[in-house]
Amino acid sequence: MNYSRLLLTVTLCVTFGLDLAPKIQAQNIPVMATNTPSMTTEELFTQVCDFLKNQQSISVEMDITYDNVLTSGSKVQYSGYKKVSAQRPNMVRVDTVADQGNRSFYYDGKTITLFSPSLKVFASKEAPANIDEMLNTIEEKLGFTIPMANLFTTNPCVILDNVVEQPLYIGSNLVNREETDHILIVTDDWDGQVWISQNDPPLIKKAIVTYKNLPNSPQYTVLFSNWNFKPSFALDTFTFKPSEDNFKVEILPSEP
Repeated sequence: MNYSRLLLTVTLCVTFGLDLAPKIQAQNIPVMATNTPSMTTEELFTQVCDFLKNQQSISVEMDITYDNVLTSGSKVQYSGYKKVSAQRPNMVRVDTVADQGNRSFYYDGKTITLFSPSLKVFASKEAPANIDEMLNTIEEKLGFTIPMANLFTTNPCVILDNVVEQPLYIGSNLVNREETDHILIVTDDWDGQVWISQNDPPLIKKAIVTYKNLPNSPQYTVLFSNWNFKPSFALDTFTFKPSEDNFKVEILPSEP
């Protein structure tokens, strides 16, 4: 089963596979975050989304761990590091260094390019003129997605449309020795946990997605760092320029 595709689709959400049903019944507990007025968990989450969608330029680093379920049923964990750069409305770059290979993704408003520096191969396709349409195209027609891609769309909070319960406030919990507001999101297919900073502006510090309907409930975990909303991008940041020893291949359409 192609877990990598499934593990890359969701943006802000996350969870883990313990029995959380009794807690979910607690519903929407008010939050008292540092330097912010009292608000519900949904209001806190919406505040984060609203801040993100109002930023024209974003760069962020992600330290990632993700599960792969073997045919035996055992789970093994892999790690990776990503640096994401985005310039709304139509530029994205993702550079990945990971256990299962290094790669880069470029989108310049006209073309998407996937590049493997170790294999020295790349593939390019024409793309729609904005980030939202580009993400829909690569998922529906090409069969892959970008990790946490919803963070850079025009509506980062679209995931709330699929929740089966109100987002649940778990508590003020630590991420890298920093107090954060910990929120649980539950959908039919996956559960999500998000840790939000208690400073201004509110930022996502950690996220976990648990795919509870897949065998052994694999998880995808992200630690966010070095958020920057005034990055300085070079002119060629989002455009791939192959060298003489790079070889072009084709991106095959996804299977029905």
